Amino acid sequence: MPLPDALRSFWYEAESFAETCVRTPWGVVITDSRYPTIYDANHASLLEEAPDLTLEEVRETLHPLLLAAGATHEHIEVMDTSDPSPAADALRREQQRVTTDVVMRYEGDGVEPQTDARVEEIAPDEAFWDVYRATRSEFGDPLTDDVIDQLVSRDRDVFFPAGLRFFAGILGGEIAGFTSLIVLGGTAYVTNVVTRPPYRRRGVASATVTRAIEVVHDRGLETVFLLAEEGGDPQRLYERLGFRVVARAMGFTRPLRP
Repeated sequence: MPLPDALRSFWYEAESFAETCVRTPWGVVITDSRYPTIYDANHASLLEEAPDLTLEEVRETLHPLLLAAGATHEHIEVMDTSDPSPAADALRREQQRVTTDVVMRYEGDGVEPQTDARVEEIAPDEAFWDVYRATRSEFGDPLTDDVIDQLVSRDRDVFFPAGLRFFAGILGGEIAGFTSLIVLGGTAYVTNVVTRPPYRRRGVASATVTRAIEVVHDRGLETVFLLAEEGGDPQRLYERLGFRVVARAMGFTRPLRP
């Protein structure tokens, strides 16, 4: 399944917020010296069909920019694995850290979450950012304080001014979890869906994601998508809410060697 045009356009606009953004015939390279340890801020994304693209061509553009930004790792994203290329094949053969996600688009007609959580949009204050920071290690491997600081700073200083919104599930007067939403170019992206450990299995994630979708549809927009780890519990949750897989993406990461 090819990556839908609306999602490709979203990625290009989202990447443009980086300190350095270089468009190529096959996609885009971004780097940001403010966030040298964040893979998403320093990487190459293969977004276009490029049947003759080699890994050496990607690295010729990527590596000088990574070194100039002080980035610590090489990170290359293949956003649609159905588009074959020598570059993607070479990445699969290398001994790297590999992540596999599914790109999911909302195609449902509404689900009533079973929860006692109250959902409200949060205007972030310092107390919220403290909660937000504490949840950054909920996705995958534990992160160092330095990486977490950069992740929070990037969301707070770059994407929040660009329209990042937060929908929190409240239980007992406390933030039990939240979902983030950003709309760029008429396409909505749901991200950072998290439930804090004491409140899990109470429908918080379902309720906050559903509210984000409702807000998007109230604006008259149609395309809502997200990324989820392939085969994980979140993917099954999103499928129950009405999301469907439209593409498969892979990320390849290794320490940067000068």
